[in-house]
Amino acid sequence: MRYSPTTPLTLLLITLAAALPSTPTPPTTQCTDAKILKALAGTYTLLNTSSTLNNTPIPDLPYGSNPVGLLIYTATGWMSATITATEPSLRPALTFPFQPNDTDADWALVGKHSIGYAGPLRVSRDVVGNETVGQLFHGPLVVANVPTWVGANQRRNYSVVEREEEGGVVRYLRIGSERGGGYRGVLWWRKVA
Repeated sequence: MRYSPTTPLTLLLITLAAALPSTPTPPTTQCTDAKILKALAGTYTLLNTSSTLNNTPIPDLPYGSNPVGLLIYTATGWMSATITATEPSLRPALTFPFQPNDTDADWALVGKHSIGYAGPLRVSRDVVGNETVGQLFHGPLVVANVPTWVGANQRRNYSVVEREEEGGVVRYLRIGSERGGGYRGVLWWRKVA
């Protein structure tokens, strides 16, 4: 996602990124899974995405320039994520269920520019984690619009930043994902519930 360097969201994300160490310092003792899941539980709205290929920034083509999304984590160990592009050129006027006159090309365009999946949420034991930094597994996924993701585990690194803003403390969640083949993504989410 590209923003002008002077927009309030860009300034906020720069401030949040500065609040996190470039390589988060892992905790020295493992927090219980229940404490971590409880601390992360909530509904988050997508603020920003960025991608790299072999550590070089690249456009985040799957999501377009202004994606929307929701990430839901429960304290009981379940999750759901949905992200989609918003540009009209990537969102043909389709309805559900599909209609006989819909084109495969229109549905393929929607599929290329959206992701949706859900399943168990587990704390990774590959790294020591706590309520503000660590690693999770989304999965094994029960539902996914990408067929090869069903049954798979998606590894996600997380960092939490809380910031005093008008109206109280706001929680931001930074999710890092390894996408394979040298592709990496960073997604910033804001807790809304």
